Amino acid sequence: MSLVAAFALAASTVTLPNCSWDRPGVNPFMGDLVAAVDRYKDIPAATRAKLKTRMAARQYDEIVDIHRDSIVGRYDYGTEIRDMHFGAGSVCKTVTRGKWTAQTLERGLVYCEDGQCILVPTVCRNVSRISRGNLKPPAGGAQTAKNEDDPLMFEPPAAGAADGGAGDPGSFARTAGLPPTATSDTSLVAPTPGSSSGGAGGGG
Repeated sequence: MSLVAAFALAASTVTLPNCSWDRPGVNPFMGDLVAAVDRYKDIPAATRAKLKTRMAARQYDEIVDIHRDSIVGRYDYGTEIRDMHFGAGSVCKTVTRGKWTAQTLERGLVYCEDGQCILVPTVCRNVSRISRGNLKPPAGGAQTAKNEDDPLMFEPPAAGAADGGAGDPGSFARTAGLPPTATSDTSLVAPTPGSSSGGAGGGG
């Protein structure tokens, strides 16, 4: 990434400690998916390079099912989603899904290298991080997560800026300091004074 691009990415960044991902897709990440990985400075540069190469080629490990209380795939995944990109390049450190119903389901592409895993939800392109454990042993019955060899019923998130994203004005724009005309996301709302811990509510 060029110095100009790196400077632009840093200048556009707003980092929030806690957010509630209540309405996936309302404020999709509008930046470059591949370049976003460089925001994770704790990941070694060599590992970031491998992840970026695979993401640019859409060589994902698998497509997982994201539920309110779990992430389901061929591996054991932690329930936490963290460091989520949204909008023009902002990031939420801790992301909760507490307002999802038990029936809510989203899917995401997973890329893992050297124990570091990137999650890209297909609904919003919000580049995030998750933790992955061991490969699950084969089990009988219906498969809960979509197999990576099955044909995709959607176009995977592409590298680079999105064409746009639906959004409605809400409290997130004010919290993150976005201009009134910017796409805002009431699904990622930072805690307000007096709210309970774990991410504020707001918007569905």
